[in-house]
Amino acid sequence: MIKTLRKNAKYFYFLFFLVIITFVFWGVGTVDKPTVQYVAEVDGQKISAERFWRNYEEIRRFYREVFKDKADEVEKGLKEKVLEDLINEEVLLWLAKKYDIEATDKEVQDVIIHDPRFMRNGIFQRDIYFQILKLNRLNPAQYEALLKRQITIDKTLQLIASSKGTSEVSDEAYIKAFLNSIRGQIKIKINKEALS
Repeated sequence: MIKTLRKNAKYFYFLFFLVIITFVFWGVGTVDKPTVQYVAEVDGQKISAERFWRNYEEIRRFYREVFKDKADEVEKGLKEKVLEDLINEEVLLWLAKKYDIEATDKEVQDVIIHDPRFMRNGIFQRDIYFQILKLNRLNPAQYEALLKRQITIDKTLQLIASSKGTSEVSDEAYIKAFLNSIRGQIKIKINKEALS
């Protein structure tokens, strides 16, 4: 068998050369970064499909744990709900930027220091903080940016709720109506292909 391989080696080299030439001219695949697909765009701020599906799966998993057999019934319209929530987050951040509402570093620090997950015997433990972040594949800068974003959203929601006055409408209904009115003023594009 080795004699046959040695005898036909020139054919092997020729075939090998053809394969290399093919890859040189046509490439192995796309060299550019793959295009990131977006499910929606709110005034230029894109909501990635990855973010949408991650949120969808988290909520779906939660529903399955809580509602067990009735989860399928509860999950109807879940994609639309998740998309609406993500769009509303971006609308709230748009409002926060417009009105200079931002979480301060002190607010972020206070949330971290008072988070019971990072405490032992009621005292903040830096090593636990880093360990939990590492387990969640986050570094402190990423986590603090996420916290800053969430605090900014919460502050904006509080401001909207406080503008309600003495209305008989619930805070939730008022905020929803307020956000819908703002959504009418912002350019929002939805990529339905990314949702399927």
